[in-house]
Amino acid sequence: MSTEGSTILKIEQLNAGYGAIAAIKGISLQVPKGKVVSIIGANGAGKSTLLKAISGLNADVSGRIVFKDQDILRLPADRIVGLGLSHVAEGRQIFASMTVADNIELGAYLFHRRRKRQVIADGKETVYGMFPILAKRATQIAGTLSGGEQQMLAIARALMARPALLLLDEPSMGLAPLIVRDIFRTIKQLNSTGTTILLVEQNARAALQIADYAYVLETGCIVLQGPARQLLDDPKIKAAYLGVG
Repeated sequence: MSTEGSTILKIEQLNAGYGAIAAIKGISLQVPKGKVVSIIGANGAGKSTLLKAISGLNADVSGRIVFKDQDILRLPADRIVGLGLSHVAEGRQIFASMTVADNIELGAYLFHRRRKRQVIADGKETVYGMFPILAKRATQIAGTLSGGEQQMLAIARALMARPALLLLDEPSMGLAPLIVRDIFRTIKQLNSTGTTILLVEQNARAALQIADYAYVLETGCIVLQGPARQLLDDPKIKAAYLGVG
């Protein structure tokens, strides 16, 4: 993929794992600024490990991760967020016993520390405008939301940090098809406002339909890559991930 001069994230020979288990094995990839890049693959392929390595949540890593021209491989997670990278984890990871409003406020933690009240207020106006249901549910305990609403909340909380790059880990997991369509529509909307997105998904068809470029991950290795529309028509992808043989 030719991204010279416009690459927001560049990964080179990345290895990541858990002790003796190597989950990511020497992979390299690029994410162009302003694009949607999808990582597709079966359960256990290493997709979530990849995102954790990028966002500083996995210390067992080697190689290079360059975000906005800075090597972030050894930076702590809060520093990485401060540079403009947010991660919506698999399973949403909301604070279930807190209100919707408090969850959203926590997404602006770095701005609270810097006393940037107007930035926080503007962020809340933006996310409530994007997710009106969250505005209606602001005082509701987050754990009582539906699965789709919890996913919206997880994305809204991440957006409060004003990321240049948003990592999304399995945003469609466990959601009904109608809700999945809404979530993917939201992802496209976010991208249209300038947010670059790295999307990890088992729902290969939905991911490839909204992505500009995609990588296929199998047992920690990239086995295929290309423009997303091209991969949608690839016979191997159809057979392995789209249920078409």
